[in-house]
Amino acid sequence: MCGIAGHLRTQPTHSKDIDARTAAAMLQAIWHRGPDSGGQWRSPDALCWLGFRRLAIIDLATGDQPMPNEDRTVWTVFNGEIYNFKGLREQLIAAGHRFRSGADTEVLLHGYEQWGIEGLLQRISGIYAFALYDVKARKLFLARDRVGVKPLYWWADGNELLFGSEIKAMLPHPALRDRKVDPAAVAQFLVCRYVSRPRTMLEGVQSLPEGCYLESGVGDAAPRIKRYWDVSYAKREPEPSFGEALEELDALLMKTVEDQLVSDVPVGAQLSGGVDSSVVVAMMELSRRRRGDKGPIKTYSVGFDVPGFSELHYARMIADRYGTEHEEIRVGFQEFMSQLPQLCWLHDEPVGQPPAVPNYLMCRRAKDDVTVMLCGEGADEIFAGYNKYAFEQAAPLLAWVPDGSRKRLLKNAGALLPFKARRLRAIAEILALPSEAERYASWYGALDAGAQSELLTDEMRGWAGTAFLDTFREVLDQYDGEEPLSGFLYCDLHTRLVDDLLLKADRMSMAASVEARVPFLDHAVIEFAAGLPQRYKLRGARTKILLKKLAERYAPRELIYRRKVGFTVPLTRWMTGPMARFLRDTLLSDRCFGRGYWKPEALRRLVEGHLDRKVDREQGLWAVLALELWHRLYMDDQANESAVDRMLESFEEPVLAAAGS
Repeated sequence: MCGIAGHLRTQPTHSKDIDARTAAAMLQAIWHRGPDSGGQWRSPDALCWLGFRRLAIIDLATGDQPMPNEDRTVWTVFNGEIYNFKGLREQLIAAGHRFRSGADTEVLLHGYEQWGIEGLLQRISGIYAFALYDVKARKLFLARDRVGVKPLYWWADGNELLFGSEIKAMLPHPALRDRKVDPAAVAQFLVCRYVSRPRTMLEGVQSLPEGCYLESGVGDAAPRIKRYWDVSYAKREPEPSFGEALEELDALLMKTVEDQLVSDVPVGAQLSGGVDSSVVVAMMELSRRRRGDKGPIKTYSVGFDVPGFSELHYARMIADRYGTEHEEIRVGFQEFMSQLPQLCWLHDEPVGQPPAVPNYLMCRRAKDDVTVMLCGEGADEIFAGYNKYAFEQAAPLLAWVPDGSRKRLLKNAGALLPFKARRLRAIAEILALPSEAERYASWYGALDAGAQSELLTDEMRGWAGTAFLDTFREVLDQYDGEEPLSGFLYCDLHTRLVDDLLLKADRMSMAASVEARVPFLDHAVIEFAAGLPQRYKLRGARTKILLKKLAERYAPRELIYRRKVGFTVPLTRWMTGPMARFLRDTLLSDRCFGRGYWKPEALRRLVEGHLDRKVDREQGLWAVLALELWHRLYMDDQANESAVDRMLESFEEPVLAAAGS
């Protein structure tokens, strides 16, 4: 795992070569992604610059980048892992290619020469984001893995193109010093708690979509983006029996886990105590025994020092069962807040998921022992593990009720619920929405339609009501299946999973210089799950049916069939306690009111209503706070580590004093 950055002068007469100081600053911004070494390359004609920071995992001695082919006419910088590189390497050697290293990176160079960019992308399996420059053709390619596990951002104005593993890698360039906020992105964040690709929070800066590659040549007016992979939900013929599907899933997951254990550095696992990570850890241990590897697997779990907000005992249950070397990390309010400024900067966009903070602290501790961690991310999105999939089944049953009556009925029902019934109120408000796109965008969101109407200015309400929903409609237009559940899963795969959960997983692990691998998101596993009938995944209130049945082979039923809680942060307890003064000082400030997003009195009512425990708006308040902190780092300040230090200094007096009281 690494960090990459680069620059291409598409119109040489209207652009300048990147200077050494700017290049160094771009790489310094992503130093955490690759603390082991770094490198740069400029094309002989000064049209292309590639930069690299390395976290060494495969071929520690000879895997440095940027890496060229034999005659130095093709160069690449690569972030990720290619799990099938050994087989591809053998094919390429048989075709006459000569390799100088044992790194998976070199397969990209010779694979491009042999098969072209699309042929290469169809063959490689892994998690990756890379840039490849063809010196003779004066052409740059950017590519991202099938489901977007690894990020890649770009910006272009017709004269030059910038790219980076993180947005902050591009910001030192003069072209992005006068950056502007994209209001549609702000609107989506406030509704969904994330921003969907290709948008980012900054106008003109785009996220390369998952399963796509970009091509841009010298002299081209604009880059071209093409999709090379998507998952099909067409019905599988012949349909496997439940028993056949169970055996196939068991074998497929075991192979995927074993493929992802390949590394020249120590490998561990994130163990949450849920079904998904428990299955992964079990398969890791069984693989270790078959290989005869010495020493136990290292596993790590994180929880809070607040009663009722920790499932560490379930993680210990699996650790004891498989004899792992297990460690628990407990997080308190003061540690959470002291890390927040740093992680707001590392995240690039507002931190929509508060669990990002403890996730980082777990990875930071694990880094003392391991450099690679396997986790269970993605299983819920492909096997239907969330309760929202079950609740969504009620939406068609309400379709006969006129839209206006439906909204009034469910909104009024939600308003009658007590403070502690936030989830039930949210379900009622979402089911009141008439369109699939609106509902899919709103599940697990921040501000519902009523809060948007009350809180947002007219301009922001307009953006919230139209702009970003086009992304969800466009995704649903590409869905090729028939079952409603599969359409929801397909939408989640291309929105919330890639732009929220995988973004969090990448930023927080790479902030600690740890590579996170995701066996459930191997494209073969996704394609297998997509071809299964809905009844193997969801029936009534039963979720993730097939995967839970498989888990019975590896984990106790007590763990598998308990009520799904998820990893939640005790925000409401903190917000109404030690965080209260900080929330008031930050959100009810002239600085926050001046953003132009909020009606000041409505924001005051939102804050005070929650702090007085009248209406639970935990997620909405967190979204407003995360957006304000992002603004202070990325728009009011220089979006660098010095800005982080200044923010932390402003935290210390009100926050840490409250924590100690």
